[in-house]
Amino acid sequence: MSLFQSALDFLAGPGSSGAASRDQNDFVGQIVELGDMKLRIKRVIAEGGFAFVYEAQDMSSGKDYALKVR
Repeated sequence: MSLFQSALDFLAGPGSSGAASRDQNDFVGQIVELGDMKLRIKRVIAEGGFAFVYEAQDMSSGKDYALKVR
C-alpha cells in the first residue's frame, strides 16, 4: 500500500479497508514507559515507509500524545 493510499484510508475513517489494519496493529493496547510516564497506545494515527505515529494516553493524567515509533 502506498503512503498516499494509506492516508486516504485513514481519512475515510472506520469501515475503510485500512481501518482494520490500524486497529489490529501489534503495538495498539500496549503500555510504554517513556521517562517517568506510562503511556497506553490507543490507535495508529498514521503510517509511512519508516515509522508509525500512534495516539497514546498518559495513564496518570489522561492527557493524549502523538508517539512516533521507527
